[in-house]
Amino acid sequence: MIIVIIGPTGIGKTKLSLALAKHYQTDIISGDSVQVYRKLNIGSAKISENEMQGITHHCLNLLEPTEEFSVALYQKIVREKIEQLNQANKMPLIVGGTGLYIKSVLYDYNFVDTLRNQELVKVYEKYQSDELHKLLMELDYESSLEIHPNNRKRVIQAIIRADKNKVSENKNKDVPLYDFLIIGLTTDRNILYEIINKRVDRMFEEGLLEEVRALYEQGVHSNSVNSIGYKELYSFFDGEISFQDAVDKIKQHSRNLAKRQYTFFNNQLPVKWINVDFENFDNTIEEVITLIESNR
Repeated sequence: MIIVIIGPTGIGKTKLSLALAKHYQTDIISGDSVQVYRKLNIGSAKISENEMQGITHHCLNLLEPTEEFSVALYQKIVREKIEQLNQANKMPLIVGGTGLYIKSVLYDYNFVDTLRNQELVKVYEKYQSDELHKLLMELDYESSLEIHPNNRKRVIQAIIRADKNKVSENKNKDVPLYDFLIIGLTTDRNILYEIINKRVDRMFEEGLLEEVRALYEQGVHSNSVNSIGYKELYSFFDGEISFQDAVDKIKQHSRNLAKRQYTFFNNQLPVKWINVDFENFDNTIEEVITLIESNR
């Protein structure tokens, strides 16, 4: 069986995953599309080496921010990891918030001709962000739920892929390949939004501004770091918005992402939802373990 832990940022996925990995003596596979990149640490809420507590984590720091990554490549890498863990008699544990990436692994998606067409890239780069996302909604609504309208790089990738690999029309997209259990962490929306706002403040305390400034000064193009927390600060460095506006937009976009994640999870995946007990997180851990044992 494969265990998948999903949920929005700040909900407690990392803390839970560490407890489960220790309990079941297994590794953790990241299900996040941003954490695959090196140097995008604080803004992606990537776990640090000290926080790993000796537990092996996969699918982190695979590429430079300027390198291409795709859902098809993620699917290939993770399925290989699952096979390796199964051979070692370990229960695969996937943890993250990128629903499309996770679904592509669990179900019989087939991707062909996924290499980026540079000529089409040049054509689509002339579009406004809202025009691009509207086109993606028409071509592949399922992907549009997962990708933020301002993430032009991923939107363009999805549009180009959609003609031949349309996710919502993928022949076997609803055929599961594995025995799996998807557990979603949730809480009251007002509580969640407060958590997200405080998390953003903590990211700045941990050095988010300096992390993004380093990328900016190294000449890393904005299209390569077009994720929440990075694109807003790039706009600040470009003099387009004030610092406070950047902070406010990061919080707003993070809240919007949480909404889209819930929409995708609820519409596309068979999730067992658990309300997090923030007062005593051990209760949440015990509830999850009980749920896993009852489904094994």
